[in-house]
Amino acid sequence: MKEEMNWSGTFIIETKDIKTGNVKTEIVKNKVMDNVLNQLMGTLQGITPNLEIKYLALGTSNTAITTSDTKLGNEIFRTPISSQATGYIGELITDFVVLNNEAVGNIQEIGIFGGITATIVKDTGTLISRILWSKVKTNSEELNFKRIDKIGRG
Repeated sequence: MKEEMNWSGTFIIETKDIKTGNVKTEIVKNKVMDNVLNQLMGTLQGITPNLEIKYLALGTSNTAITTSDTKLGNEIFRTPISSQATGYIGELITDFVVLNNEAVGNIQEIGIFGGITATIVKDTGTLISRILWSKVKTNSEELNFKRIDKIGRG
């Protein structure tokens, strides 16, 4: 019997215009960083991983993603988790909100940061994942990010 494991992540990004009530939804697959996979392997060695998801960060760099990235190309904004819950077996759902008066302007990248060194200060913590996403956000838009992590059998 062949047993495989995989980790997939998806962002469901909802842009809501607070003036008109119009909502646009996008789905974007994420990229998990090498450092995170190595920390997960450390659990099998008895090493406690440092991966608790804490913040979503936005940046303005559209530099190509590499799995060795440790921070965003140019982080401009960071927000903590608004809610988190388990879904099905092996599934974690984490929500973040960016209010209409926050992160107004050009957004090109999204990162998820965690670990004990992650704070509200830019470039802190372990970069868990990074994606490119192009948006010019106005002050009449609220962004809701739903990140769904699934760890399962392949």
